[in-house]
Amino acid sequence: MSNFTLLSGWALAASNLLPLQQALQERLPALNVKVAELPPDLQMSTLEPNLSALADALPAGWLGGWSLGGVLAVQLQRRYPERFPGVVTIASNACFSAREGWPEAMAPETFKGFISDAREQPERALKRFGLLVTQGAERARELSRQLVWSDLDPLQRLNHLALLGVLDNRVALQRCQQPVLHCLAGADALVPAGAAQALAQLNEQAEVCVLPQASHALPLEAPIWLAGEIGDWLERQ
Repeated sequence: MSNFTLLSGWALAASNLLPLQQALQERLPALNVKVAELPPDLQMSTLEPNLSALADALPAGWLGGWSLGGVLAVQLQRRYPERFPGVVTIASNACFSAREGWPEAMAPETFKGFISDAREQPERALKRFGLLVTQGAERARELSRQLVWSDLDPLQRLNHLALLGVLDNRVALQRCQQPVLHCLAGADALVPAGAAQALAQLNEQAEVCVLPQASHALPLEAPIWLAGEIGDWLERQ
């Protein structure tokens, strides 16, 4: 039996991934699917020891991650390829905030606004983020009410957000020789639709799939579609 671990996104509890976990178990009954929270004290200065501890805590096998979880899954796979043979990113970008050479991401001014809100008005930041996570979904407000926030305190959330703005997976994805699948949403308000083509161009071996009319909340909005794409991909490996 092989293992598949799903990492949650920024400020979001791992329980948001339970619909996808169930759909994956139904699609591939022999697969042992787990969901995992992100390390609470994760920040740039503690990235290496946290990733090392996380790698030790997770079962060896396939990794999947939603948003920030996807960014970290790529970082883990790059460091520990013998433990993690391949990665699935869900509504995740190579760079969350746009920069030179990677315009297909959130505008830097918008990201700075998020950082400011997370520092000065953390509850407002969560509310705004929840609306953006579900923007583009058919029943966006209903979906936003389903979101479950993590137990992190405001400073921990701020540190996670700052890390998300700094991490750059372009080189890791470009050089990756192991299987990678990027699952994206065409109406995502946080990861622009153009990221799909940009990610495909980074590495021709990677696979990219896009659900056109869907939001950043893919694991809650379209778990069956996701499980189908991931299941088909795993069977090809």
